[in-house]
Amino acid sequence: MMRGKRLNKIWVIVFLFVTAWTFAAGKTAADFFKQGLAAEENDDWYAASQYFMEALHINPVYSDAYYHLAECSFQLGEFEFCLSHLDEAEKYEKGSDRVRNLRGAALISLDKYSQAREIFESVLKNSPNNIEARFGLAELDLFDGRVTGAENQYMEALKRQSTNRKALLSMSLVSAGLGKHDTALKYLKQVLNNYPGDSEVHYIAALIYSMQNDLAAAEKQCRIAVEINGNYDKAYEQLAKIRYAAGAYADVEALCDFRINRNRNLSSAYYLKGAAQSAAGNTAAAINTWTDGLKINPEDEVMRASLELAVNSTVSIEDSRRPEWASYHIKSAQEYMRRFDSQGALYEYQRALKINPTNEEARLAFAKRLSMQGMHELYLDQLLFLKENENLLHADNPEGTAERKKTAAQIKRDDTIEAYSVLLQDTLAKKWDVEPFYLDKIRWKIGIYHQDTPVNQLHIENNKIAAEFASDIFSGIALTSVKTFPLPVEGFGNAYQKARSNGMDYFIMISVDEGARDFVLNYTMYSARTGSELASASLYGTANHRYANVFRRFRADILEKLPVRAKVIGRSGKTLLLDIGKSENLAKGSVFNIVKKNGIQTSAKEIGLTYRDNDVLGTLTITETGEEVSEGLLEYKGFYDRINTADEAVLISVPEKDDAQASPVNDRAPAATADGTPSEDLKIGLTAQDLGIRRAPSFIDIIRSIY
Repeated sequence: MMRGKRLNKIWVIVFLFVTAWTFAAGKTAADFFKQGLAAEENDDWYAASQYFMEALHINPVYSDAYYHLAECSFQLGEFEFCLSHLDEAEKYEKGSDRVRNLRGAALISLDKYSQAREIFESVLKNSPNNIEARFGLAELDLFDGRVTGAENQYMEALKRQSTNRKALLSMSLVSAGLGKHDTALKYLKQVLNNYPGDSEVHYIAALIYSMQNDLAAAEKQCRIAVEINGNYDKAYEQLAKIRYAAGAYADVEALCDFRINRNRNLSSAYYLKGAAQSAAGNTAAAINTWTDGLKINPEDEVMRASLELAVNSTVSIEDSRRPEWASYHIKSAQEYMRRFDSQGALYEYQRALKINPTNEEARLAFAKRLSMQGMHELYLDQLLFLKENENLLHADNPEGTAERKKTAAQIKRDDTIEAYSVLLQDTLAKKWDVEPFYLDKIRWKIGIYHQDTPVNQLHIENNKIAAEFASDIFSGIALTSVKTFPLPVEGFGNAYQKARSNGMDYFIMISVDEGARDFVLNYTMYSARTGSELASASLYGTANHRYANVFRRFRADILEKLPVRAKVIGRSGKTLLLDIGKSENLAKGSVFNIVKKNGIQTSAKEIGLTYRDNDVLGTLTITETGEEVSEGLLEYKGFYDRINTADEAVLISVPEKDDAQASPVNDRAPAATADGTPSEDLKIGLTAQDLGIRRAPSFIDIIRSIY
């Protein structure tokens, strides 16, 4: 009993303290709540959250405050917090439809689609006129690809509330996304007539007009939106994108500076400002802007790709900023290694070394990965690079100084170089007196083309950046020469003409689509000889490193499709040397057709090679593989020896795989036969469906943002 009285006394003291603080501040829970609602109106979700928390500090049973705090968490992408706040709200609002509807929306964001559907269907069972539940089911239908189902839900909502702004805007967006322009404009005019003073309506109208490429109308709607609400950042951003499309780069830079001055954490403003500076020819300023933007948001991969493409094409290799730019990739590589992802680590170390070739940490780590894969010649080559670079750094020092300054690690490295140089004296390359790293191994010329990026993309110029980045990641692949046409093409015909006139074997049309949480690379591959479509895929990525992972898959996908070919670079009797080896995953026992020089061409309608049977000079069975070259035993075709160096070799069969063999070559069918028949096992890149992921239309992010 005494304990109870004591506790009551404590609560009285706490109550008096809070009350005294409240009166001293001059604000009640209701006052803070009203401030939170006002902040919500301006989409200032952080400030609104603080006000609602202040209200709850004063009144811990304020159910409205819990609900609105949950709304703020939802808008900020903090979906677990949203659910937690809804748990509190539900204590005081048993069976509340608004609480259940928001819970369903949060569950959608957490990919818990079946749970969300149960909630919305339960709400409609008891409240058939509940519009928010219909919106939830419409979103689920969009995620499932059932666009017609979503349209039906929005129509049902409009039957119950003919002027509902979200239903009208959603119908307009869905129609525009499906290319139903007249229908989209019909609903858009209705919502503009009903909500002429609503800034969000005008902003979304700008997005819809942009989707229809009516940029003049889009710009008008953006300007109306910011006249109504001078703090509407998304409308300023869209206006900047529209001005960018018009080539008004000075306007874009001014708009971005305006946004940055208001909020220095807007990484999207830094990206767009840098893009405008780059387009105007001020690459140095763009690099500085993107560098600042990446400090705010290091995970903006499109901005990083833009920066690195600009750096590698314009900035001196001695620039002191290169170590800073490379550090991101070194950290990413270390992250991959912690997850035992050696291939991911290799890719990131390669990216780091492209930016900063003299980075010792990255090069040693890269070399170690090569050694672990059995690529000892390539490993030695990396160590020699470091040694040569070290000697260059000490070139101006007095004689002997460099040696005296060597660290224990450098001495160990030199010992390793000496040991490996002795061990590698008996390689195939040494036996044939070939310097493999100077071989011209280019087998394929590929052109990459893109069209203009739609204004509504998260990153303006994303198609261009994607095309340039796709080309860039092939730069370390010796067997390909991949070039990007710098300007957008008008379409397939324009790309075909350019590819053919530039002597390409194949050309690829690239486009991208990105949402807030995912990224899709769409590509179609064509024959530059005939213009025939050969392959296409949509490669999907989500979470961190989605951009890099998609492009890595793209590179692997293209390389898997290309026929395996090589050149004869040496001969001793019936033994031939080919410029292909373990680095290209060649296995002993693989068989090649030897075809006379210039006797091979790409297939007309398939990915493969064709050549006349009369041009086949013999077959070669691989007996020994080096890292970059391989040796094989020749069988003549006919009675005459007609084989010369520079004749070509085409893979026609591979040995059966056993448990000890596992390589990309052994895992795929031959790339071509004498009649040009392509492989039936060409691997297609992973799509969202392959991964069991629902990929929503890009406009769903806009629909979900409508408050």
